[in-house]
Amino acid sequence: MNRKYLLALAAVAVLLFLSGSASAQLQTGSIYGNVISDDGTALPGATVTLTGVGAPQVQVSDEQGKFRFLGLSPGIYTVKAELQGYVTMERKELDVSVGRNTDVELPLGFGDTINVVGGEAQLLDSRRFSQETSISRVEMDSVPSARDPWALLSTVPGVQTDRINVGGNESGQQSNFVGPGSLCTQAVWSLDGMVITDMSAVGSSPGYFDFESFEEMQITTGGSDASVATGGVVLNMVTRRGTDQWRGSARYLTGDDGSQSDIDLDSSELGQAGPWNQNTAQAQIRQGNRIVEVADYGAEVGGPIVKDKLWIWGSYGEQKIDLLTVNDFSDDSSIEDWNLKLNGQVTPSNSASAFFWQSDKVKIGRNAGPLRPQETTWNQTGFGPDPTAWKVEDTQIVGSSFYLTGMFSVVNGGFELAPQGGDKLPFLNSQGVWNNSFLHVQVERPQQQAKLDASNFFATGNLSHELKYGAGYRVVEQTTLNRWPGGGLDVGGVVLLSRDGKATVEADYGNLFVQDTVSMGNLTANIGLRWDRQGGELLDTNVEANPVFPELLPATSFQGRDSGFEWSTLSPRLGLTYALGEQHKTLLRASYSRFADQLATAFAGWLHPLGAPQYRYFLTTNDGGPILEPGELGDEIAPPSGNINPFTLAPLISNAVDPNLNAPITDELLVGIEHAIRPELVVGLNFNYRQLRDLLETELLVFDGDPYSAENLGRTGRVHRRDDYVPNAVTGVLPNGESYSLNYWTLRNGVNTRNGFLLENGDREQEFLGASLSIQKRLANRWMARGNVSWQDWTWDIPDSENEDPTDTIGGGIVNGTDVLQGSGTVSGSKGNVFINSNWSYSLTGLYQVAPDANWGFNVAASLTGREGYPIRYARRINRAPIADTPGVGIDIPVISDANEFRAPDVHLLDLRVEKEFRLSGFGFTVGADLFNALNESYVLQRQSILGRTNSDHVLEVVSPRILRLGVRLAWR
Repeated sequence: MNRKYLLALAAVAVLLFLSGSASAQLQTGSIYGNVISDDGTALPGATVTLTGVGAPQVQVSDEQGKFRFLGLSPGIYTVKAELQGYVTMERKELDVSVGRNTDVELPLGFGDTINVVGGEAQLLDSRRFSQETSISRVEMDSVPSARDPWALLSTVPGVQTDRINVGGNESGQQSNFVGPGSLCTQAVWSLDGMVITDMSAVGSSPGYFDFESFEEMQITTGGSDASVATGGVVLNMVTRRGTDQWRGSARYLTGDDGSQSDIDLDSSELGQAGPWNQNTAQAQIRQGNRIVEVADYGAEVGGPIVKDKLWIWGSYGEQKIDLLTVNDFSDDSSIEDWNLKLNGQVTPSNSASAFFWQSDKVKIGRNAGPLRPQETTWNQTGFGPDPTAWKVEDTQIVGSSFYLTGMFSVVNGGFELAPQGGDKLPFLNSQGVWNNSFLHVQVERPQQQAKLDASNFFATGNLSHELKYGAGYRVVEQTTLNRWPGGGLDVGGVVLLSRDGKATVEADYGNLFVQDTVSMGNLTANIGLRWDRQGGELLDTNVEANPVFPELLPATSFQGRDSGFEWSTLSPRLGLTYALGEQHKTLLRASYSRFADQLATAFAGWLHPLGAPQYRYFLTTNDGGPILEPGELGDEIAPPSGNINPFTLAPLISNAVDPNLNAPITDELLVGIEHAIRPELVVGLNFNYRQLRDLLETELLVFDGDPYSAENLGRTGRVHRRDDYVPNAVTGVLPNGESYSLNYWTLRNGVNTRNGFLLENGDREQEFLGASLSIQKRLANRWMARGNVSWQDWTWDIPDSENEDPTDTIGGGIVNGTDVLQGSGTVSGSKGNVFINSNWSYSLTGLYQVAPDANWGFNVAASLTGREGYPIRYARRINRAPIADTPGVGIDIPVISDANEFRAPDVHLLDLRVEKEFRLSGFGFTVGADLFNALNESYVLQRQSILGRTNSDHVLEVVSPRILRLGVRLAWR
């Protein structure tokens, strides 16, 4: 641990111990209560005992008769209140959920008889100021799902994902997704209270998960909680823990091609363009993307080491996911996870925990598809130290009104992507299809985090305060190696001779927040302020010479430097909740929140000249051969890529960054109403408005004259202007047979570039308006349900000042008011033709218990999801320079700016489940069957959207057909 990190931790500790701080409730819930007499008078001095998960806890009600139990693991609890001269009151079956506050009122009367009051707490929570969805263990067990967190995201209001997961066929690769007005890059992943977000593939997780290990999952999409940094989707995943009773479970679930239906795809969907595209290469397709085998098996067990003092829990799980694409290329995954948790009650007022998580993934054939034949797919394995993550945490209760929690965690992200073609020279043909091999990638992404949180409770007159403070510090380091095997890549007559791209970047994140939750009668207010500081540093880097022609690209190095900017942001938060009526069955909610984007290491390392591979461009007679021979290298036809000095072949910084660069900002307004029809049944209507500004943009840097002159080699150039460009045009035919004319612009004579870009805050803004109607029914009276219907409108606001380069592909078009599209694909993605944008979506999941008290009773469950089809972004690939800096040559310019002009089919999928449990003296044995894509829909999900090619508009992906998954589960306690 470096000196800077130690000093930051010391500063955080001093600050918190002087002022107190707040628990972010990323893994726990709380119980708040009042002890009153029969006439409603507060009763101070009552002894309140909590039993349930973990050791018993005892408090004494304060002068207002209030008590509170914070930081509780999810589960069922009992609260008992005792006061001399009064009847003892006991409240059972209190359900504590992640991030939720359970309110309890304990009225004490006179007499000598103990009253036992049962019943569950209401789902309504007046202290909750977040827009969230909670998924219980019961739902995860009994409702049909693909058994991974990404699959559950599509059931959350306003969240849209880039793939359709049928029975686990997509569980071998992470999904890209958007929230209501937020991109995936602002998502936050939290596992048992430690933030594990991968800040290099920002918004993603560093590993995969054993679905059976979760006790509960909470997904937040907005709100005024100051402990939450960004406006993105926040996933809080809480694992199980040991209790005072030994218990465990084991399962095995499987489905294969023998239980899979034939596809029901109309052949007219295969290359539907008509006379403009006569190629019939897809005529042989008889099946869509499909499953060869999926299997999920493992076990978990936990119990006491010392009753009421020390508990242990652990789990092991493995998933096997073998697939075939429409071209019969294979994609096989094996995911292995284990978890270990220790919980200890050190003293009656102090508790501690330790948690370990290991995730191993082996994937053979990653990104297989029509554009990535088998030899160009990746074999993925882990890379870096084990375990994937671990943490230690301690909570101290200082009296009944002060709670303090400290945590330290380490996350070791990393993986390797090795092309199946090995050391062969990659070849990209004119149809965009790769051959021979592909890019080799090695990634290490370790990070460390420390935080201290606490809560203070006090009263001022009739106002009740819950004052929260928090502080944290995180350091993230990224080392990424990108290497083209065989010495470079062949793009058809031109060889891009390459030297490794390698960069080591460090980013650090500090934050402080303070928040006061004030209650007075039916009104609850949340007032918060958050400060975030984000910055980075480029570390020393060495790269090897080109392996085939070391004299043309010799070994080189870069001496580190700072990132050139630092973000410091204040984010105010305000939330109001008003409860209608004496029974508080209806809550009116409103909140305003400001969020700052989280800094990706890619932007922290913007000035690193070795972060991307460096290229020299030569004519070749290789013609796609797997080995580049010296005699096949011809003339050099252009200057090297912009990160190479053409005279010394040393690194050259051609990018620039605005020193006043700020974090992009999101301002959010939420308005909603929730009504409890019954304590376990709540309906809600929510409206969401967001404005996103100061978005990060890149502007081309140009030179008037030779960019490689002695004078210009020490400069990065100036920002391009509108008058630097001259118009060009290209014509073609759309898939519907209509003609189009596409205008694009190239640099005029005398204006040149090294393909360097200025990173700055632009003038473009985004506006989001969304609404959702939701229902949640906890399991009671034999049934449970959760569902929503959501609508959204998300558009760009692009002022005229942003037209420096009229060929603007941002957002899928070039006009003001264009819909915001999240492009899912990158060079490493298999969803390159998926652009996330649906104006409407819905989800409904439910369970019904048929005759639960009868020996023959069983459960039936269903999941119905649907959304508008995503836009098909037809484009032309245009080369606007003598040679491009990136593989693929050119940029993709949309031919239609309206996202509604061409869309894939609307998606409606039904999954079904039936299960039967058999009980035997402390054991439960459950047999279940899931039917995914029960109606055997065959929606086309991806097409080759680059026009002007013989494979244009061809089908790249079809939703997997109907499949039956069988499973057994053994549980004991």
